[in-house]
Amino acid sequence: MKVSRREILAASASIAALSPIGAGQAFSEPSGVKTWREYARGGWGQVHFWMAEPISGPGELTPLVCMHQSPASGAYYKEFQAVMATDRLVISPDTPGYGGSDAPPSIPDMEDYGRSVLEALEDLGFGPDGKGPVDILGFHTGNFVAMEIARQRPNLVRRLVMPGIPYYPEDERAAKRVQYGQPRPYFSDPNYMAVSYTNSVLNRDFGVSKDRNLEMFVERLRAGTKSHYGFDAVFRYNPDPVLSALRQSVLLPILNEVLADPTRIAGQMIQNRTFVDLMDLDGLAWCIAPERIASIVRPFLDEA
Repeated sequence: MKVSRREILAASASIAALSPIGAGQAFSEPSGVKTWREYARGGWGQVHFWMAEPISGPGELTPLVCMHQSPASGAYYKEFQAVMATDRLVISPDTPGYGGSDAPPSIPDMEDYGRSVLEALEDLGFGPDGKGPVDILGFHTGNFVAMEIARQRPNLVRRLVMPGIPYYPEDERAAKRVQYGQPRPYFSDPNYMAVSYTNSVLNRDFGVSKDRNLEMFVERLRAGTKSHYGFDAVFRYNPDPVLSALRQSVLLPILNEVLADPTRIAGQMIQNRTFVDLMDLDGLAWCIAPERIASIVRPFLDEA
């Protein structure tokens, strides 16, 4: 009896929902996974990649690329990457200007971000004339970068996983750009860093260790005075024609976070889409419940 993708995903969600998540639940990195880092050439210089795969080798499964939100880096996916890398190569790039990747000289468009990352992926050998296609997972800004890669080089992208799409109608984007797309007051507000550190590290207790919170805090700082570039590009971008033109199969996990409703709205424009309700998980699930997310993502990627 053939089982449909929707039935597989529904069953996975039901099974996963039985696994409780507690604030004190610790993550144990799976054994048998090796990690390393690489650089490749992109549009503005070097793009930094966090790499992971089984010690025995990546096998035949399509590699998964994980695109992060702004102003984080690929290190945001450390726990999820380790879980997914038990049976395939998992690549987490630092978007140009973030983490260890060289920054653009001026505020780029989302098309520019997509082009730079796809050039770096091709420099690593991926594509129809090399190692074959990749699957891409995005989160917040990362979804728009993923969409641009798929638009510009459709034969490079096999499947997409897109939780947390930053979709807003055109009349709301300008206000969002003013709210989020401005330089941070590093040199004008002497309290800015102290408040940010207190909120992000000292007083943040949602199941993530203080060591890990500190690591992510430092990664966000690496973008420096250009940390707002990704936000600015997001709210100048018109995703409507790209969403409606996507031909890849797209999985849309709905997490209990600020972009849950925008994801539902954006998903209606995608032709070959599958929604999965994960409203018992929030945006920290990548860190505190990576197995849960993997239990939804893996069968979707493996079905084809």
